[in-house]
Amino acid sequence: MNALIVRSRNKTLNLLTNGRFEAAKIAAAVFQVRCESKLAAEEDSSKESSNDGSVASMIRMRQTASMEDSTNVQTGVSSPKTTKTARSSTASLLDIRSASSGTTLRGIPPLSPEEELKLEDMRSAQDEITGELQNVLKQFNAPIRYAFAYGSGVYKQSGYGSSKPMVDLIFAVSHPDHWHALNLTQNRSHYSFMGSLGSHAVTFVQERIGAGVYYNPFIEINGVMVKYGVVSMDTLSSDLLNWDSLYLAGRMHKPTLTLRRDPLMRISKQVNLTHAVRAALLMLPKNFSSTDLFQTITSLSFRGDFRMRVGGENPQKVRNIVDVQMPLFKSRYKSIIEGLPNLEYIGDDVLQQDMGPVARAAMLRKMPNNFYDQLVRLGRKAGNRLPPGLGAEAANSERLVGMEGIRDISAQAIERIVARPAFTQSAKGILTSGVMKSISYMRAKNEKYKQAKNQK
Repeated sequence: MNALIVRSRNKTLNLLTNGRFEAAKIAAAVFQVRCESKLAAEEDSSKESSNDGSVASMIRMRQTASMEDSTNVQTGVSSPKTTKTARSSTASLLDIRSASSGTTLRGIPPLSPEEELKLEDMRSAQDEITGELQNVLKQFNAPIRYAFAYGSGVYKQSGYGSSKPMVDLIFAVSHPDHWHALNLTQNRSHYSFMGSLGSHAVTFVQERIGAGVYYNPFIEINGVMVKYGVVSMDTLSSDLLNWDSLYLAGRMHKPTLTLRRDPLMRISKQVNLTHAVRAALLMLPKNFSSTDLFQTITSLSFRGDFRMRVGGENPQKVRNIVDVQMPLFKSRYKSIIEGLPNLEYIGDDVLQQDMGPVARAAMLRKMPNNFYDQLVRLGRKAGNRLPPGLGAEAANSERLVGMEGIRDISAQAIERIVARPAFTQSAKGILTSGVMKSISYMRAKNEKYKQAKNQK
């Protein structure tokens, strides 16, 4: 175990020394996942003598080996957004403080026969739409490095009629300026008046306003109505690891359909899901249900989003997503829940978390830097003495999790992260989509809002 820590730490520091900040973030994230997996496996093997314990340990070791394989991929790296991001990825992630609850983890209860049937139906539908959407991707000459689909156009949500929703797509690309130049040549009609200003202007608006995504909505390709967003790999990776805006990271907390894979993005996604579970734990009581957990996770990206307050989004959206997609959530988060040492199932659908200050403080220190900083600011505002500096992080974390209103303050921290990017990204839609398409989009959203209110 000590050899693993030394090797991973040296590798990350070498990457930082050579200026490869994005690779260093990935390496640090991988290091966290690997160490926690090994610690969980070692704890289980020392405390369990049953066959079930041995099988669980073997599964965790195989998952760790899979993570190790992913670190061998060579990647090109862009310049860092800030030196603060690098601190988040090294200092907080390299300082592994395992939060063990002292209890033996129990595996997630198997899906009921009804849930198994639902999951099978969902995966069959998923296979069908995957083929359609991959054909959509083939229509683009510009290179797409990573792509996924999300939303009601891919996964069914309750509260929708028979009409087929527009499919939301995200294209992550290595060089946005070059990508838009190629796409403007091939698909000028996809763009608003911004296209007339050239790829430099489009890229400027994409990266300097909102959450770093440029959307082209209401585009019909091969008979499929889509809204596709373009984002740089660097921006997407940073949001997944550091929660810069939670705009795309929050959408990826829910079930998504991967259309084009990338090894490093797979690791970033797993770190993002783990962050989501930990954030939810800070907002939940000691005992709670799977529904409570997944609704809390789903709600993260909607907290602070002004559309939830002005009729621009279905007020029942969180419940609609989780109610129908519960089997997908359980499948998606199974390995993460089983791998967290401070969380376990104590009943058929009852989870229990370790509420001890040491365990919760250790969990908080592994959260994204942006979330932790927001929590510190809110803690100081509430009258808590929280000295600055990395040396005070351990003591500050215990003070923060010990605050009486930690659940509400954690929710406020999320709202602060989400609010500004969500507002500016929506306002940017007038530029990127054009006035008429923006009006059509908001009208459709408002109709869903009214339908939901009438169903109450």
